[in-house]
Amino acid sequence: MKKKKLGIALALALILLALALSQGVRRDEEVRLAVTGGEPVVYRCSNGDRLAARYYGLSDGSLHFVKVLFPDGREFTLPQVLSASGARYTDDAELVWWVKGERVYVEKRDESGGWRPFYEECRLEP
Repeated sequence: MKKKKLGIALALALILLALALSQGVRRDEEVRLAVTGGEPVVYRCSNGDRLAARYYGLSDGSLHFVKVLFPDGREFTLPQVLSASGARYTDDAELVWWVKGERVYVEKRDESGGWRPFYEECRLEP
């Protein structure tokens, strides 16, 4: 009986080892992810300002993000978050970048911590 229990324990240990090794192979594959996208896009706002954006994603589709350059030279990198419509990117601390069709809407946090419009009427430049 002891030999049978030892054999079962050994078989389970080998199965667990095989599973652990196969997980290691998957992790190596995940390390080879590539960043896609990055073509510049420019939006012209109603006040005349131009906002430059570059949209990126991981090759497995698990993450999308945008790098936004403002006229004053400040740059933000924002991850995409859930949105009811359009594509919404935010760091939840300082900036929201919301794209809907060919328009973009930008909000910033004010001194009291609330969100306020920063740029409202911005359209994709041809």
